[in-house]
Amino acid sequence: MFRTVSADNGGGRPVTVSGVVGAMLAVLAFLQTAATPAQAQRASADREYRPEMDDLYITVNARTRTLELAWRNFDDLSNYILLAEQYPVEAFEPRYFYHTSEPGTSSTTSMPTDAPDDEGRARPSSGTSSVTSASPEVTANVTTESSVSTTDDEYTVELGWVYDFRDATGYRKKEVLFALQPVFTNGWTQTGIKFNYDLMNGVNTNTSCYGYYAYFIRPNGTVLSAHCMKLHPRWTTDLRAHLSAFRMRELFLPGTHDSASYKVDFDPQHQENIVTKYALTQDDDIYRQLLLGVRYIDLRVGYYKNSPTPFWANHGITRFHPLADVLQQVKRYAQETNEIIVLDVQEFPVGFGKQYDIHTKLIDFLQSALRDVMADPSIGWEGTLGDVWAGGRTVVVTYDHEFAFRSYSHVVWRSVQQRWGNVQNVNDLKSYLFKVHHPRGFREFSYRPVADMAELTPDPWGVITDRYGGLRKMADSVNRFVTKWYFEELGPTANVVAVDFVRGTSIVEAAIYWNLKRVPYTQ
Repeated sequence: MFRTVSADNGGGRPVTVSGVVGAMLAVLAFLQTAATPAQAQRASADREYRPEMDDLYITVNARTRTLELAWRNFDDLSNYILLAEQYPVEAFEPRYFYHTSEPGTSSTTSMPTDAPDDEGRARPSSGTSSVTSASPEVTANVTTESSVSTTDDEYTVELGWVYDFRDATGYRKKEVLFALQPVFTNGWTQTGIKFNYDLMNGVNTNTSCYGYYAYFIRPNGTVLSAHCMKLHPRWTTDLRAHLSAFRMRELFLPGTHDSASYKVDFDPQHQENIVTKYALTQDDDIYRQLLLGVRYIDLRVGYYKNSPTPFWANHGITRFHPLADVLQQVKRYAQETNEIIVLDVQEFPVGFGKQYDIHTKLIDFLQSALRDVMADPSIGWEGTLGDVWAGGRTVVVTYDHEFAFRSYSHVVWRSVQQRWGNVQNVNDLKSYLFKVHHPRGFREFSYRPVADMAELTPDPWGVITDRYGGLRKMADSVNRFVTKWYFEELGPTANVVAVDFVRGTSIVEAAIYWNLKRVPYTQ
């Protein structure tokens, strides 16, 4: 039987500026959008690309590591959405379950929620209902039970769904993981189904679908459409014929904020503490982020003079991984896929001070580790992706320090320009992002790529008091809105978009969608 859950409401987060993050942790320890006929469909092997939005997406909640569903264009409200696992299912069968007491003892009660309050936080309703609702930004009123009760026998009939499941022992009937019957056309909900991270052990740079499938079905079980949990391991090379004429400033490039701020095998529900709450920003290592389709890596480097391993990937004063390990993941991925990757070295939070010689050491280190894959800086931001591919090396290493760039412009590129809202709620983040994407906004005046840092930033006192509940909670409250904005209003003018806990978004799919609709300025 399916599980009953409640949908959530949005409000938001990042930790970003190293000075702010460092202080907090120290205290606590262009674009044209007309599609041409040639853009109608592009495919490579089993990976197909169309300039159209999908209608159903599977994401992962950062706090609970559970699956979420977001849907659109659900026009017939007599139909259902189902979630199953492992492989596509051709049809489902309705099953009726009879209960003498409340059905689904493992289920949680659905509760309604209203729109975010004035501060952009979720605001609970005072009533109770079997209907789940989410915010007006992504309307998500759903009911996940179809049941009736009789007064004579006092039993409840609950509708569930099964399908033919095959494994090593043969075929058997299996219940779906989750089901719901939406009340509105566009929506979002949590499922309560734990995402199995071990599934990533079985994927590679040729994997497209894995793990889970969500379905639109008719009441008789007929499948209308199937939508898998996706990887996008080779999307730039798959679209090379289309993208080669683009300059980097003309692309929509999906990215992650503080990309190396992750811990392998970290369980936030059992291992979280006040430091990790505000230091971790991702759940996947760099290689897996690249498998997901991320092509902008935001890297902060700390220098520890007396350490056998002097250079580390940091978030503020917190160091996470030896820099060599991070660079090796990038190099391996580039060599395996020929994908274009922007590695943006943005901040130097520990050990650098004003000493230029440490920057020299770091650039030498970067060159030594990535020499075989570093794109030629002489191409410059005015060059095209085709120029980068023609050079045979596809990792664009940028460096956010003027002296270092001018002294080593033959090694590194000028950094991507990041723009921060530094806001603490979803409404303010929306206001900021929509402002900078205005036709008269900042985007028109930058020749180099510009990154929207599309996350919320806690203030220092809020971190000290844990007012926000951590970066995971903040990301969960904003990520689905970020996805919606960049699929819709902000997509035509987006360049680089960096998010926290990227699995909670569909930002890669939004980027692919808009890149397929764009044509370069030169055409």
